[in-house]
Amino acid sequence: MKTRHLIIAVVILGLGLGAQPALSAARQGDPQARLRLRERLSDLYLLRLTRALDLTEEQTAKLYPLLVRVEKEKAELQRGMGLDLRDLRAELLRAPAGEKTILGLVERIRQARQAVREKDDEVEAVLERVLTPVQRARYLIFTVDFMRTVGENLDRARGGRGFVKRTP
Repeated sequence: MKTRHLIIAVVILGLGLGAQPALSAARQGDPQARLRLRERLSDLYLLRLTRALDLTEEQTAKLYPLLVRVEKEKAELQRGMGLDLRDLRAELLRAPAGEKTILGLVERIRQARQAVREKDDEVEAVLERVLTPVQRARYLIFTVDFMRTVGENLDRARGGRGFVKRTP
């Protein structure tokens, strides 16, 4: 058991150190760097989740493939949504803005958001079946803490500027 925790700690440390160059490049707008950063954050999330919930091998075998698949699907949906949002911003700046184009983009963004929610619901349903009540409680706390920590680290990496409004 101690060996397992040591291995997890080493992998987490490696992912954390490896994420620094990706974060720097992602801030500069490199799409590949953003993808690498997202993958590293996803890996870090899964490793820390396994440790925080003290998952059994059987639980890990059931959850890990699902979480990896859903995360990839959500990343693709969010990538498409990001492109649609960029196009929507550009269309809104045009004079006059094309209402038909705007309506189409708004509908695609709405559908992508719904699909992401459905992916989250799919994960929640499996977690309900696989985790014990104590693990489900730990999952809720872990998720909130992890997202807060990631947000704080990203803010710190940006130089503490907080939210910066971007223009197209």
